[in-house]
Amino acid sequence: MSGFRYVGGELCCEEVSLARLAAEHGTPLYVYSANAVRENYRRLSGAFAPLKPLICFAVKANFNLSVLRLLREEGAGFDIVSGGELYRALRAGADPARIVFAGVGKTDAELSEALKAGVGWVNLESADEAARLNALAAAQGQRATVALRLNPGVDPATHHHIRTGGAGSKFGIPVAEALALAAHWSDFPALDLRGAHLHIGSQVPNAAPTLVAIEIALGFMRQVPGLTTLDLGGGFPVAYRESDNFPPIEAFAATLVERLRPLAGQYHFHLEPGRYLVANSGAMVTTVQAVKDVAGRRTLVVDAGMQTLLRPALYDAYHRAAPLEGTEGAETVTTDVVGPICESADVLARERALPRLRPGGQLALLDAGAYGFAMASQYNSQPRPAEVLVDGSQARVTRRRERYEDLVELEEVQETRELGTQRTEGFEGAPWQWEDDGAIARQARRGKGYNGEKGVRGAGRE
Repeated sequence: MSGFRYVGGELCCEEVSLARLAAEHGTPLYVYSANAVRENYRRLSGAFAPLKPLICFAVKANFNLSVLRLLREEGAGFDIVSGGELYRALRAGADPARIVFAGVGKTDAELSEALKAGVGWVNLESADEAARLNALAAAQGQRATVALRLNPGVDPATHHHIRTGGAGSKFGIPVAEALALAAHWSDFPALDLRGAHLHIGSQVPNAAPTLVAIEIALGFMRQVPGLTTLDLGGGFPVAYRESDNFPPIEAFAATLVERLRPLAGQYHFHLEPGRYLVANSGAMVTTVQAVKDVAGRRTLVVDAGMQTLLRPALYDAYHRAAPLEGTEGAETVTTDVVGPICESADVLARERALPRLRPGGQLALLDAGAYGFAMASQYNSQPRPAEVLVDGSQARVTRRRERYEDLVELEEVQETRELGTQRTEGFEGAPWQWEDDGAIARQARRGKGYNGEKGVRGAGRE
């Protein structure tokens, strides 16, 4: 399900109007549907139920602590790729035994933190990493349970930036090399080799490439004694475009379950979904600042950009653009949506049929719950947006909007405190909170257009 729909002409997240949230919390703003996350988890869990897998949410997709806690309450473990993600998972109340530490470039400090925390699994990406983890575990008098991440040489038909299983990928260990490494496992007496790990990419369009990779992994496991667990990774596809025709998770899973069910008494299974669980649970709300004609095309300049939602610039990714007010029967015009950043790549949406929004009008970029805020930055010294979690009729801020002080908090400022105070007097440290004539700066906070008129139904549209 998606948690977003029009109710009485207003785009809502569950039972809460996005226009109301934008007026209360300003824009840009990320909004998540708790019930969409729950339903996605339950559908995936049900689809793979015959395998009784440990489902570990990929924290990199959305690291908001409230989202992590929600998934933990549903029964999820966590797939992490850094010490910071380990810290977040533990802060969210994760059972360390249900944490899988993956990632191609783990540092000694991160591996030591994982050992200290008692994570359940470490998925190793190289012989060097095995040697380093073995030395760290031995020095601490511990043993670590590990899997080898295989590179099966399977290249799924997906964007080149999110292919991770092909021969040219930096991820994993080629099977022949992994077999040679396993044959000399006595070199790593502090490591218990118990599994094989796969993850061939994201947005894998159907189960066929994953099934090919599974066969390769099973062949590896048959040659290495003592292996008990196959980690299938994730990559389950999400429909971003109206024309996307991916199989539902039940159909995708059925192919894999049919192959692996006979082995359920012999092996345990892990899954590492990220995007599938949270993508359609999130939207990013933004406000129009200006309207321009660019080469004959209507162009909306909004207060969000590649610093808020990087995916369109990085992957040429598509997110549906939905006005906060319903457009049924309204005239539409081909429109581009661009951000404020000083980069020509800062385009959020191209050639969309949108109503004639004017300054003060508002849009939501849908399906932004995965790799949205998680990839946001402070580029151009733009404070990152707030995040709100909606559960039925209740909405709460789960991360406040950053203030100007947050931009420099960790820096060594050379000027005197007195001089710095003089130069920033009136800012009060936060966007939308100037005490002088900052009416324009407060417009997003209060839902106003550039002329200071209070936003009402119909405002922001010509």
